[in-house]
Amino acid sequence: MKIEYINNNPLNGIVYDFDKINKLYKSLGCPKNVYNPCHIPFEKTKWNIIMSDRSRGKTTNILLWGMCLYWLYDIGMCYIRSSTGMITVGNVGRLFNTIKEWNYVEKITGGEYNDIIYKTNKHEWYLVRYNEEGDIEKEDIRPFCMALSTDQNEKYKSTLATTNDFIIYDEFIERVYSPSMFLSLVDLIKTIGRDRQSLIICALSNTIDKYSPFFQEWDISDVVEEMTMGERVVTSTTFGTPFFIEIIGEKIGKEKEKATVVNRLYYGFKNPKLASITGVATWAMYNYPHTPEKFKIIEKNHYISYNDKLINLEICESTDHRLFINCHFATKTYDDSVIYSADFSTDINRRYLLGHTKKDLWLWSLYKKNLFTFANNSVGSLVEKYYDMCKKGLR
Repeated sequence: MKIEYINNNPLNGIVYDFDKINKLYKSLGCPKNVYNPCHIPFEKTKWNIIMSDRSRGKTTNILLWGMCLYWLYDIGMCYIRSSTGMITVGNVGRLFNTIKEWNYVEKITGGEYNDIIYKTNKHEWYLVRYNEEGDIEKEDIRPFCMALSTDQNEKYKSTLATTNDFIIYDEFIERVYSPSMFLSLVDLIKTIGRDRQSLIICALSNTIDKYSPFFQEWDISDVVEEMTMGERVVTSTTFGTPFFIEIIGEKIGKEKEKATVVNRLYYGFKNPKLASITGVATWAMYNYPHTPEKFKIIEKNHYISYNDKLINLEICESTDHRLFINCHFATKTYDDSVIYSADFSTDINRRYLLGHTKKDLWLWSLYKKNLFTFANNSVGSLVEKYYDMCKKGLR
């Protein structure tokens, strides 16, 4: 197959024929009840965000599509997680098991290879062919996929040299978001791609959280917050970076019936945060304690600056004379404002993370005692994420 390059320059990367890749993928005969990546407009969008509950086949079938890309163009994949511990053999050793069990390796390669091995010392996967005696009689000369972690991005700058164009960032929505996660990811992608224009990035999540800080970092939060289950959107950032965003809808047919039975037997709890487990398509949003109708404001000069949003923390007294903190969105601060944030500052009114004064310790002790109330669930979600991020930073 003749290879074409962007603007006829190999340094810019390959012009991929996505119809040809999709054709090979479709020829594999994947079950209809698992995720099919062929509708993703890779020819238009460089960043592709896919969210759903678990057990939809997102990761497996995205990897399978990437193997089709490799077989046709000899261009491999980078499978990325946020920490080194997540790419140990114990965590990723079974990543391709479904692909092997369904004999997709033989189907993709026309029988040239029939299995996959993971070399733990290199964090790389290779195509191999086993003979009837169980010995490897042929091994591909290069890995079709390598595992990387964003926390090692600095090390990779001097050690990583790859032409891999297909990047999978798996499980990008985690319980605790570190302020360095986004920059480490982008830094690693830059190391992988150098200045090629042919990179394809898929970010996958088994949690559907519209207030993940990643969306703010990606400059797509306004779009994501308006999306509904089952929706697909093509959009771009303020500076023109193209995105495809998909929230996979509820299971249908027999799969839905099966999930309903299992949920009723084991997971019938009234908690929307279980959506990734139950498969009930909904945002992972908890119903946070709302502010009472009557209360007295004692002090209102404390704020959180987080995720490009400002939240006012009012010290209040309830009608039964208990102190609590009322949280709501704000638009500005004042000269006497105390502002908590993840940014270092010499400003006397700025507090790093949860602060350090006796007043700071007292205020946040009320959070641990469940004495924070919120104007709405959006505020509650952001305060919870900020607090979790701070506690992680303090350990």
